[in-house]
Amino acid sequence: MKKSDIIIIGGGAAGIVAVNTIHALNPGLSLTLIKDEEALVNRCSIPYGMGREKGIENYIVPNSHITATGADLVIGRVEEIDTRKKEVILQTGESYAYGQLLLATGSRPILPQLPGIESERILVVRSLGDLERLRVSVRSGRRALVVGGGYVGVELATELQQLGLRVSLVEMRERILLATTEPEFITEVEQMLEGRGIHLMTGRQVTAFEDDGRERVGVRLDDGTVLEVDLVVFSAGVVPNMELAQRAGIATSSLGIITDKSLRTSVRDVFAAGDCAEKQAFVTGQPTRGDFGTNAVFMGSVAGQNMAGMAASFMGTINANVSMVYDTSFGSAGLTEAGARQAGIDVVVGFSETLDKYPMIDGAAPLRTKLIFTRSNGVLIGGSVMKEGRGVAPHIDLISLAIQKRTTIEEFLCHQYATHPQLAAVPTENSCLLATMAAMASR
Repeated sequence: MKKSDIIIIGGGAAGIVAVNTIHALNPGLSLTLIKDEEALVNRCSIPYGMGREKGIENYIVPNSHITATGADLVIGRVEEIDTRKKEVILQTGESYAYGQLLLATGSRPILPQLPGIESERILVVRSLGDLERLRVSVRSGRRALVVGGGYVGVELATELQQLGLRVSLVEMRERILLATTEPEFITEVEQMLEGRGIHLMTGRQVTAFEDDGRERVGVRLDDGTVLEVDLVVFSAGVVPNMELAQRAGIATSSLGIITDKSLRTSVRDVFAAGDCAEKQAFVTGQPTRGDFGTNAVFMGSVAGQNMAGMAASFMGTINANVSMVYDTSFGSAGLTEAGARQAGIDVVVGFSETLDKYPMIDGAAPLRTKLIFTRSNGVLIGGSVMKEGRGVAPHIDLISLAIQKRTTIEEFLCHQYATHPQLAAVPTENSCLLATMAAMASR
């Protein structure tokens, strides 16, 4: 039997960050990382890798991120965890003894059990093999259907359209992007998509697939409509990979493996991080979804610090996120206005629209900001930004940090910022400043 001070199951963001954190803080600990795929792909990049401009190797996460620390890398599938003996058993029968164990097993795409779901023309966005199949299908296809109107679904739709396919998108909710985006911004995104010929079908669901081996597959919707397409790409969310934990008697919920703030599970010396773990929202403290890769990074760091002998706590998810549709970028952090009201929080809202550069500078474009504060104590709990062109991420990072620091309206009014004619708004028209002033006026 092989032994290691720390074993990590999973080679995604949480596992990689944990390995590097532990090695940096306590290099004397022996590390073993076990993952079931030789080559993992950066999932966020898959929509942008469907064309063939770059070799597929550019989308692979290098194993050197793991092995450069001196950790042992094992390619194999874990079959069982014996928490009493502190052993991990692989399908091959090999066993590894651990001192501490991190479950970073990630998630898998949701594929509903619908008639015809086994068709080879139905694809998901997860693995290197999925990217390879998407490249082949896109090259030969003419019509595509995307199922799911979140960030990845919208990104898939825009990229497929730009690759020359006629694209439809089905979303079961009444609007796309509702989990992360304010309605004012959703309207603009929908107009951009439809303006490029993408057919949006919201408030609709797929009920069956009809693939009789012909060139196309039929997709039946709940209103009886049948769409004939060459390929279907599912992007309808993910489910946590927590079956190993459940078989080992580790506590779970519908949202993942249950942990405390140190990311310790219900079993001693076993931690969990990333998509496989349940999360709590920073603002409300309630269990929530949070499948962004950045959350896996933050959790992997916290778990790694604790496994290395330090004391760290995961503060909860703020879910800072950004995306881009054609030449417009947008994003959010914390709660949307609707999300805050659903949580029973009385809020005041501030909205601003200014230019991202001085008005005399060529290319100055609108920058829109929406901030959400609690009415009772004026603490920032959410914010969204949309602008033409790239560069929205720094604005969202500022809002996320302000949420994390529980910044109030009064404090945000006094925040100090940079300006430059070609790089930022006129100093009297800082977007966050104007949105905060608007919120204060309605408080």
